[in-house]
Amino acid sequence: MRDKLFAMMRLLVDKAMEGSSILQDEREISNFLASRGFQQEDIYDALSWLQQLPMDRREGGDAFAQSRKGRAVRVLHPEEHLAFSPAAQGIIHRLYNAGAIDDWLREELIQRCIDLSEEEIGLSEVRTVALLVLLRERRDALRPGVLQMLQDDNVRLSN
Repeated sequence: MRDKLFAMMRLLVDKAMEGSSILQDEREISNFLASRGFQQEDIYDALSWLQQLPMDRREGGDAFAQSRKGRAVRVLHPEEHLAFSPAAQGIIHRLYNAGAIDDWLREELIQRCIDLSEEEIGLSEVRTVALLVLLRERRDALRPGVLQMLQDDNVRLSN
């Protein structure tokens, strides 16, 4: 199930990155995934998973400016530490330090990656989930620097 769910999320991210607003319309998501051969039960699971993703949480003001207030250090639980590859940990750290994600989105990203993966969580999983979360949160969240960070294969733990 998790492999199918990840495959559906990857397709949706690719479609959204092409400029589509697919993540905002459940009917469009359903039709798109059905056209790719997914069963209705799997599509329902994907829609349920997506409904739990954050939507635009801004209440006035820039979320990126707001996110720089009160930065917190996040230490992964030993089980989380084992679940994420060093590169995956590095990209989460870099996104946070760059202000692309705030404390709340970092927790959402970590939890969603754990939900989707049965094996070690690598760069591919973190990139896909980060793009989903950011695209769902707000369309302008993918500044060029953030996209470059997510596409960079030379990820280190430090920024």
